[in-house]
Amino acid sequence: MVGLEVRAIGSDELQIWDTLVASSAQGTIFHTSDWSFRTASSLNQTLIILGCYEGGELIGGCPLLLSNQYGLLKIASSAAALTPYGGMVITDRESTKRRERELHYNKVIAAICEYILRQRFDYVNLVNSPGLEDIRAFTQNGWTSRVYYTYMLPIDEDVLDRISKNARRSIRKAQKLGMCATQHFDTEMYWDLTVNTFDKQNSQPPFSKEHLVMMLNMIRDMGIGEMWVARTSSGEVAAAEVVLRDSQTVHRWSAASSEEHLNTGATSLLLSEIFTDVLDRNYTSINLMAGNIAHLSAFVTSFNPSLVPYYGVELHKQKYMFLKGLKTIFTR
Repeated sequence: MVGLEVRAIGSDELQIWDTLVASSAQGTIFHTSDWSFRTASSLNQTLIILGCYEGGELIGGCPLLLSNQYGLLKIASSAAALTPYGGMVITDRESTKRRERELHYNKVIAAICEYILRQRFDYVNLVNSPGLEDIRAFTQNGWTSRVYYTYMLPIDEDVLDRISKNARRSIRKAQKLGMCATQHFDTEMYWDLTVNTFDKQNSQPPFSKEHLVMMLNMIRDMGIGEMWVARTSSGEVAAAEVVLRDSQTVHRWSAASSEEHLNTGATSLLLSEIFTDVLDRNYTSINLMAGNIAHLSAFVTSFNPSLVPYYGVELHKQKYMFLKGLKTIFTR
């Protein structure tokens, strides 16, 4: 039996990594080398992409962002601002036998976890994509788990017929008010609208302007997504959305809206136009996100999507828990 080797992927292997991401059920735009390196650069972190090799063939892997908090804690994470998924990516097995597929997945995960353990991290946090449905290889070996949720909407010619009456009513309202939705990339406008969105909740964006703008510029320059903007009949910006595309689906990555136009139906109109565009691009689904925040879920469910779980796993040492407890005490 050929043994497995886990090591950091070299710069000359990034195209092979991206090919694996594009073909794997777990792979998303957020696993690609371009997205991962740009995120690490923007957040001033170090990126390594672990590769799992069998007989010299790349059969799995996991991007990790490395940091050293307070100079005391060695941390590895796939979770980052504006990056909802990371974690494991594994080659698919064509076998119809569940046992063979599970053995394949489990051996890749076990090999990568063993490598991570040898690095003696104080804390490891992986947020896997919805494509990784089985995390027993983690939990049976001491990792703790957390369940997250997203909403997936199948896209076909009848998609607008299946949405709720409230959603259709909102779309008609926006149309009667003379609103229009078009593609338009404007990073400054989007940041201002994002700040306005969080102001409504008496909070601040959980990411910096610099980080958002850097990621938006990459999306525009690489042609991996679009910004959609809804405007009033007088040209005021009412709402905006950014969607990303990978080999398998479209992701509703980010959304923002103006408080004064909150009840105009602008966001519903935007989504209806985005659905049409997704269909024209021959995608069969869109990931609407928003499954982990109650007021966002209430809006998204009006489009009748399917609720889909995805899983985070964590591994932490006593030093991490001790320092985390001290921080909690001193910040009360």
